[in-house]
Amino acid sequence: MPEHAEALAELVAHNRAHLRANLPAVLQLDACGEARAYLQAAVARAASGEVLEWHVFSGTALCGSIRLKDIDTADRNARIGYYLGQQFQGRGIASAAVRAVLAHAFGAQQLHRIELQCAAGNHASMALAGRLGFAHEGVLRQAECLNGVFVDLHVYGLLQADFRPD
Repeated sequence: MPEHAEALAELVAHNRAHLRANLPAVLQLDACGEARAYLQAAVARAASGEVLEWHVFSGTALCGSIRLKDIDTADRNARIGYYLGQQFQGRGIASAAVRAVLAHAFGAQQLHRIELQCAAGNHASMALAGRLGFAHEGVLRQAECLNGVFVDLHVYGLLQADFRPD
């Protein structure tokens, strides 16, 4: 994955305004050196089983990333996060990619529950959660500080028994 550093830096640089709204931490990856260091660390986290991360492509263009984090093998659950460049949204790419990662999580990883959290204003992620069968489980009030403002997080959960891979 470190071989994607240049493409990742370019994707982030071209989507600064879009990413700033919900994922400002990703903005640090807008230079090749920072992107390469992040990806090298991602390989180490994957080797330890702490975080699993995949890059999403449309043809040969890197268009985003998906990761399983906070993987708890004892309780068989994890959280999922993702982003796509704005120019790739609205094509079903995120739905297909997240569905594929969920199939892996519930299959090979043998997880029982996946949680998705998104800021109250992130309507695209809320809609994606609904399309993929996640149940809205509640709201964590002012649980995340985005760009200096505390925002509510919507929490969605999907159980292995409720997952539909099609």
